[in-house]
Amino acid sequence: MDHCRRIVLAGVLAGLVACSGGDVGTGAGGTGSTAALPRAADLCVSNDCGSATILVAIPDAENILFADDGRLFVTGGENLYEIHKSADGSFSATPLYDGTCSFTGMAIMQGWLYANGCDDHSLLAARLTATPQLAKIYQYTGFCIPNGMAAGPDGRLYVVDEPLNCQAADPKIVRITLSDATHVSAQDTWVQGSPTGLLPFGGDNVLRFPNGLVRDGSTFYGTDGGSVFSVQLGSDGSAGEVLPLFWEPTAHDDIGLCGDCLLVADFFGGRIALLSRDGELLQETLQQTFTAVSSVRLGRPPLFAPTDVLVTDKGVIGDNDLPIDYLAVFRRD
Repeated sequence: MDHCRRIVLAGVLAGLVACSGGDVGTGAGGTGSTAALPRAADLCVSNDCGSATILVAIPDAENILFADDGRLFVTGGENLYEIHKSADGSFSATPLYDGTCSFTGMAIMQGWLYANGCDDHSLLAARLTATPQLAKIYQYTGFCIPNGMAAGPDGRLYVVDEPLNCQAADPKIVRITLSDATHVSAQDTWVQGSPTGLLPFGGDNVLRFPNGLVRDGSTFYGTDGGSVFSVQLGSDGSAGEVLPLFWEPTAHDDIGLCGDCLLVADFFGGRIALLSRDGELLQETLQQTFTAVSSVRLGRPPLFAPTDVLVTDKGVIGDNDLPIDYLAVFRRD
């Protein structure tokens, strides 16, 4: 989410509360099974058992993606970075875009890194060489904000259009077909949300404020304001019904996968939560353990243990200079 949309959402959500949001193995998009990932019983997502350690500053930190070989990528308000670990255990962030650009969702497909970014609603790509260099390959049409992204089992990209704070709200999940790694041949709407009435921020089978998106097999999981949902990719390519799994009066940002569970970033609450695949709340950190959680993913060797939980904290909305915009790891004490 950008800062203008979050400010608007915060105001609406305050009224609501007064009256009563890559690869499958890495939790970032999807090419295989999550069966080998740690299960809920193996994880610590609570202040009773674990704590967070800041790893590296990322201005306006947004999303996390691991490649199959453990390379780590993080998006932020100024660039997209590859995260490196030095011999002394410290971490650093190397920008992959020549210039300054705000990035959101990412996915990896067939050796290419794809990312949503820049004010012109671009799709960017980079071959995963030793030194990737992102370049614009496509400009989305009819979008408010290209946000969450997942690689589909059909070799296509699935991209969330987040609608808030646009003159013509049109929440949806769009499917992008590529003729080759750097050429888009088609853009079509896969799931159409409701263009009117943002309340109650999800909780039913209509998308109103979609944000994060991941995939496990033929099932996509996403966030929709205070809701977490799933939707099936049919054998004919069509979308099944949007099924609400969980709802609470907040705004969830990105979402990650574990063996039998889901990791959810609670942006307004500054917390991370662990859900079962059918939406039961299993563990959660305390409110304001972080400032504003924008994404959460399981770690991956060689940089991290599989039970480490990586977190991006966006800090103060729209500020890129305070030392509270960062990538952190939450792990068992």
